[in-house]
Amino acid sequence: MKKLALAALATTFALSACSTMDVVDERTMVVEGQPTNVKVVNISSFDVEVAPRKAVCDVTATDGSVVESSCIQYRQMHQKNFTTLSGNIQGFTYEPNYRYVLDVRQEAVRAEGSNVVQPVWILNEVVSKTAE
Repeated sequence: MKKLALAALATTFALSACSTMDVVDERTMVVEGQPTNVKVVNISSFDVEVAPRKAVCDVTATDGSVVESSCIQYRQMHQKNFTTLSGNIQGFTYEPNYRYVLDVRQEAVRAEGSNVVQPVWILNEVVSKTAE
């Protein structure tokens, strides 16, 4: 069932509208432990689980250097492992030691000064907040 859902998600990304401009609208993500190229698209609603503790991760600074930071860990409800989110979820205030289920949306936004499309997550609703 998980593989079927993953295949449907990958097909959705692959069949998304094509652009004739030189816009970079693909990102590499780790899906089921494998690096996978996916198209960044608008998604109106999906649920994610946020872990009660942040993880150490590498983030690219504005000058292009890579710095160590602490990042939110999330997973979609059908996934086994958590993934780090290098950005923030707009409208969401993280509190440690709580496990969250969030309804979020993703907007594909072109980065300032470039033709790279980046996903921006925006909080729709906090579905649950449980103390750990």
